[in-house]
Formats: sequence, C-alpha cells, structure tokens
Amino acid sequence: MNTQPSLFTPGCPCCAEELGLGGIPAASGSRHRHPASDPRERGRKELTQCQQCWRSKAPGVTPFRCTGCKVDLYCSKECQKKAWPSHKTKCRLNQRTQEMPEMNLQSLQLLRAFTSKHRPTIAEAGVRSLDLYSDPSRAKNYILMVFLRSRPESKRTETAFYATGADVVSFDFFPQEKREEMQQQLQFAHNQNVRSGHGMIGALFVMLMVVDTMATNVASVGFSRDALAPPGNWKEEMLIKMNEGVVI
Repeated sequence: MNTQPSLFTPGCPCCAEELGLGGIPAASGSRHRHPASDPRERGRKELTQCQQCWRSKAPGVTPFRCTGCKVDLYCSKECQKKAWPSHKTKCRLNQRTQEMPEMNLQSLQLLRAFTSKHRPTIAEAGVRSLDLYSDPSRAKNYILMVFLRSRPESKRTETAFYATGADVVSFDFFPQEKREEMQQQLQFAHNQNVRSGHGMIGALFVMLMVVDTMATNVASVGFSRDALAPPGNWKEEMLIKMNEGVVI
C-alpha cells in the first residue's frame, strides 16, 4: 500500500501526467442520471446524517445545515445546540473558507455537492484503501486523498468533476497546525460515532482536492465492523463510479 503522497509541482510535465492535468474525458451530455444509479439514492441518504445523533436522512427526517457555516447537518434544533461546544471551532473555520474569492467559493460549494452525491462510494473506498479490514486503527494515522479535475460542461452534479487518481497518505504529510486540527476533528468524529449506538467502531477522513482550483473538501466517514472489507481493486472501482456518475 502506498502510504506517502506523490508531491507535485505546478508546471512539471511528470506531475501533470500523474495527476491527470492533461486532457480529460468530457462528461456525458445527458441531463439524466446514469442507468446504474439508484433513482432513490438510498445509500447516499443513509449516509446523510445528523452530526450530533447520527440519525440518517429518512422519511419524516429533514436535516438542515448550520446557519453559520452552512456545512454540518442536524436533524433538530436540540441536536444543533448539543453539538455547539464541539462544532464552534469547525464552524469558524468553515466561515473563513467562505470568505474566499467568489470563483473559488463556487468551486468549493460544487465540490461539497459532488462529495455528497458520491458519499457511499467515498465511504467504501476509504475503508478499503486504508485496509481497515486488517487494522481498524489505521484510520487514526492515514487519510485517503482523491484528486479531481473540473468538468464545467457537465450537466449533473455527480459528473461535475473527473477523478484522476487517489493516494493513501500519512497525517504526517500535513503541516503541524493543519495535522493537529484534522486529528482533533477526527477524534471527535470517532468518539461520536462509537457513542451513537449504531454499531460504529470508528471514523476516517477522505480528502477530495480539485487540482485546477485547489479547492478541498474533507469528508468524515463512520464505519462499522460489518463494513470492513479487504482492499481489492478499490481504486479502479471508485474511479469508475465517480467518473461515470453512478450514484447509489
């Protein structure tokens, strides 16, 4: 397993080839979902969870976003209030992110929507790529990074980006301040998932990076023992689903 990132330098032909900075296939011109997609998107809705009690989006449950950062979801005002002591630091960070130039902010918002659409695929790839089947504690030391390119001609959110590759990297790759911030958030997500009563045994992070705009989004994924599976061809399967716009 590759546990070190492939550092890249803007303008370097070799790095450009590795991250797919050349031509990329155009998105399908169809406005319709991929035929292999679940029209009800049950997998995605199951993983659209309140960030306090971890209830999934389901009939009768309409989650809403924090009005401050417009990122984290809650199923009720009560859950939002309970989450505030731990959410307030993340909320301030998310609000600072929204102060970026309009073009970059639009890219980030689209990236978050793309991440939401592919959340089941991202969750499965995270579990398998980190080989949590062999050692669940690896989630505390490694993160899956997925590299994307923009596809502005796309007519659907799930094909708005093209995944050019992915790497498993150590948290040691990141600057100390960023690393400590991410590990603190991961530990909180881990504790919340374990205490949720839904059979979760931990949490992992997947970072999606748009290499042409440098927009990034970190997705927190809770996992249960039943979800653990050997790595297999995780990367190939993930790239196919994301690039063809298969939503489950």
